[in-house]
Amino acid sequence: MSEGKRRWARIFTASSTLLLLLAIVAFLQMTDDLQDSYDPEVNNLVSLGPGEQQTFQVKTSVLITALRENIDDSNEAELRLYDVDESEVSGQSPNWRHPTRWSGDGEREYVPVRVFENVQGEYTLHNDAQLSTLWLVDDEESANVMLSNWWTFVFFFGCCFGSPIGFIGLVLAIMVWTDKRKKPDQFVVIEDGRVIIAEPGGFVDVNEEPGVPGPFVDVRIEESKEEPPEVDESDESWKGWDDG
Repeated sequence: MSEGKRRWARIFTASSTLLLLLAIVAFLQMTDDLQDSYDPEVNNLVSLGPGEQQTFQVKTSVLITALRENIDDSNEAELRLYDVDESEVSGQSPNWRHPTRWSGDGEREYVPVRVFENVQGEYTLHNDAQLSTLWLVDDEESANVMLSNWWTFVFFFGCCFGSPIGFIGLVLAIMVWTDKRKKPDQFVVIEDGRVIIAEPGGFVDVNEEPGVPGPFVDVRIEESKEEPPEVDESDESWKGWDDG
């Protein structure tokens, strides 16, 4: 039983290691495309300088994010978005689901200041800030670009299967280690006058040592032979004279 656990622990651990290594290789291959897809300066719908405005068209998008470069930690939106009917679209404040982004060289940080969900049609964007540039990014389009890269599927395959398989291998390894620390059950068997200690792995013959004999030890008893008493010769001669 323990050998089977040990074999499967090795199989699962080796498989998990290979899958996780494959995921690491895939991530390194897709890093450049990932940075370009989420870099606002490279991939954006609109880029507006301070005080500028622009009209743009969106076919359909689940999520559009407005970002500014993080310069003085003042993450104010300072923007206005109007639809084709000149109705203002307020959008929502970003939360933990909308992380900050970095430029391709890793030197500039962009923070989300407003998000717009289920956007479709023609819109006009106003940048009311006096100092910072405003970028509008189509997150759905960025995600589609990443999914078109087959390294992305390799990465998800390695992570999704490598992690649980590695966890199973770790559990089996712990079980094998626990079995090694257990003392095997022993029981005594007496066979043909010999004492045998039986264990799950086999039998151990214990040689009998000289000592006090047990109650059923075979003891050979020798019969004593009685000799007839000797007869005095003087008594025999007297008996013969008396009979004579």
